[in-house]
Amino acid sequence: MSERVFEKIDVFLPGQGETLTQAPAHHWERAERANAQIYYSTREPKSVLIHLTGLTREERKALADLPIEVDLSALKYHDYDGFGVHLPGLIATKQGTAIAVCQKRHGSMGDGGNQVDILMSRSENNGATWQRQEVIFEEAGAFTYLGPIFEDCTTGTIFVAFWKMPADILDDLGYFSEHAKQGGGFYLLKSTDEGRSWSDPSYVRPEPNADGWAGWPNNCVHGIQLTFGPRKDRLVIPAFLYKEGEPGQVPGVRGGLLYSDDGGQNWRAGAVLPEGSDEVSLVETTGGGIYVSYRKNTLATGKRHFARSTDYGETFCEHGQHEEVPDTNLHAGLTRYRGGEGRSEDLLLFSNPSPAKDMTIRISRDEGRSWDFSRRIERGLSRYSDLAVTPDGTILCLYTNGVVRDREKISVARFNLEWLMGASD
Repeated sequence: MSERVFEKIDVFLPGQGETLTQAPAHHWERAERANAQIYYSTREPKSVLIHLTGLTREERKALADLPIEVDLSALKYHDYDGFGVHLPGLIATKQGTAIAVCQKRHGSMGDGGNQVDILMSRSENNGATWQRQEVIFEEAGAFTYLGPIFEDCTTGTIFVAFWKMPADILDDLGYFSEHAKQGGGFYLLKSTDEGRSWSDPSYVRPEPNADGWAGWPNNCVHGIQLTFGPRKDRLVIPAFLYKEGEPGQVPGVRGGLLYSDDGGQNWRAGAVLPEGSDEVSLVETTGGGIYVSYRKNTLATGKRHFARSTDYGETFCEHGQHEEVPDTNLHAGLTRYRGGEGRSEDLLLFSNPSPAKDMTIRISRDEGRSWDFSRRIERGLSRYSDLAVTPDGTILCLYTNGVVRDREKISVARFNLEWLMGASD
């Protein structure tokens, strides 16, 4: 048996300008939660009284001695100096290059109200070392929503998908319907040299599916290219899908899939997930099927939800939830591992935080029917993640983590199957 290998390497760090740090300088530290009741005056001059409950005597005294700001955007406590990093996505290319992407959020980690760029880093030695992070897309005044990274293995073209909204919009969810009514659509960055250089963005407007759902990319992680069946070489990526009048946390919006049969030139909306679905991860199953794992923002059960497609991403034929997989309503990593002696192991790997926020890897030996083995790779705060396997069998998990907050930096854990199978949680 091979020697067990595990190490953790920082890939994306926050900072100010060209200076990178281990954690941003936050303006605010969140203390205990309090409940509030709001009273409006019934006489002139009009005023508002906010009554807080759930505070200790010491906390009440501290509030009486300090100036107080009222935050109506629910974003103020995220303010800090410089930029932060979030939404990791990862692939290992056919040639063996590991390419990681993430958001660069200026001045705030809020989901709106600030400029956001796209960062990239790459590794040519199976994730052991990484080049310094670099911006591959920025636009003044744009909050850029990072979509999936994926590869067309027939041409060697690597794609990074994104869409954007004005940076001064605080309510990102409120903008989803407006984006959909404008036609949805998204942009693609392309690289034909293993991520060394990137094209200017090209705009794509997917064709709605037969039921009238329009689409644009889901957040981060990676897309896939089918390798079996009559739709071999089809590109499939996670999506937000929209149809007027459908219920949901954002009315009309659900998770689903987009696909392209011409190397990423034209796209079409595909399979649609149930109400409440959101961020989607996917993997090809044997014979050309697709298994997706997704979070639910509404109608959540605390368990991980899944669906399957047998028509190459055009519809879903099976839905359910995994009772053995707890879910904290966060994006997760999902990939296939083929390796071991004689490449005899054929597994699905899944990554997400435990309820205690420890980043955890799970294994399925039956194409995602069950997930009966798990091992923690990070004891501490973690959040979003993505997974990839390099040609030599090294497993890479790219994930946000930190000491005080779960999005202080983005690191990669690199390990082999021997280490992963060495113990179970």
